Amino acid sequence: MYWKFLWRKKNVLTPTEAASRRKVYIFLMCLLCSSLFWLFTKFSQVNQADYSRKIVFRDFPEGQLGVSQSDSLVSFTMVSAGVRLIWARFFMPRDILRFNSDALPVIRQNGKTMVYLTSGDIASKIEESMEGRIRVSAVRPDTVFLEMAPSAEKRLPVILNASISFSSRYDQYGEISIDPDSIKITGPQVVLDTLSGLYTEFWEARNLRRTTDKELRVLPPQNVQSVQMEKNYVMVRVPVEEFTEASIQLPVEVVCPEGIQDQDLRLFPNQVTVNYLVSFSDFRAISEEMFRVVVSCPGASPENDGRLRVRLENHPSFVRIVNHRPEYVEYIIME
Repeated sequence: MYWKFLWRKKNVLTPTEAASRRKVYIFLMCLLCSSLFWLFTKFSQVNQADYSRKIVFRDFPEGQLGVSQSDSLVSFTMVSAGVRLIWARFFMPRDILRFNSDALPVIRQNGKTMVYLTSGDIASKIEESMEGRIRVSAVRPDTVFLEMAPSAEKRLPVILNASISFSSRYDQYGEISIDPDSIKITGPQVVLDTLSGLYTEFWEARNLRRTTDKELRVLPPQNVQSVQMEKNYVMVRVPVEEFTEASIQLPVEVVCPEGIQDQDLRLFPNQVTVNYLVSFSDFRAISEEMFRVVVSCPGASPENDGRLRVRLENHPSFVRIVNHRPEYVEYIIME
């Protein structure tokens, strides 16, 4: 192909091919220079482009907080040289536009106190951030309102949001602790009245074999503005111990409700076996007196089918009952 001479080594080119390659290079150089000159001329001209930024209010007046904001996003048209618009598009800081609420004008409408931003305030803020090298026009919306309300404090419980499992033979030993278990928050009274608790971030813990501590972030209330929390993190402790299964044989006690005459019953069997889980550290602390197994006398149950249901009324708080056998006992009434 004719154009292959452009990629050949210089020492194998014919005089005609060498001259042609020089002409191509000169043409490309001229094309590049003219393109750069055209771009420079084009970008030097005044142009405009649309942008948007998020607005946040801060530094509220003493004893006041923002409740609701009419708009959180503003759009505007930026007018400047084309090259500056390109620079602004790709390199201008994307920071949120922050305004001090205590420096804004106040109005009262329908019993509500509001501060407001004008389009001129927003344009001046943007132009200041660009050091006056651009002009802002057509700010939308024209005015942004923020409703104010008296601030209040409330202490809310922290609620653990977690999925926890344990390895075989291991289980939770005692209550999960959260430190602190409640957090004081500050916000508008009308908002605090709707809150009943604060949730932690989700924590998934699998196959725990030992007591585990975890620092979790406390999530701010959803869709609520201007709420400040005393703490943003809590420490969660999940106590874990190794458990073993054990059993104990217990005598069955007959109880008769008030108004029903006590009866002399003989139960078959008169003992039941209770199976339970207990940690190794509490294994030796178990005694028969910690349990109570009862049946109600026949007169307390009109349909007993010749059998009485066994109930486990008392057991140690640190054990977990698996089952008791049998669940029913037979009886005869002694004359």
